Amino acid sequence: MFEAYNIARKHLEKALKQANEHNIDNDRLGQSMIWKVIEMYKSSGRNNDDIKSEFEFTLENVATDGIFHVIRN
Repeated sequence: MFEAYNIARKHLEKALKQANEHNIDNDRLGQSMIWKVIEMYKSSGRNNDDIKSEFEFTLENVATDGIFHVIRN
């Protein structure tokens, strides 16, 4: 999981920099990234309820320090 997190973090940092360079709002970028994650989940066969559950679980388990302390799988 740590490796996957670092890959995602590096890509997010790069995307934020590019968005800033092109005057794209962080909320707009975030929504676009969420759409792409949903597309990825759907293409792997996950249904809407499962995807919703994934997001709810993540939101409930991200501590106030911003660290995700639990893995769902």
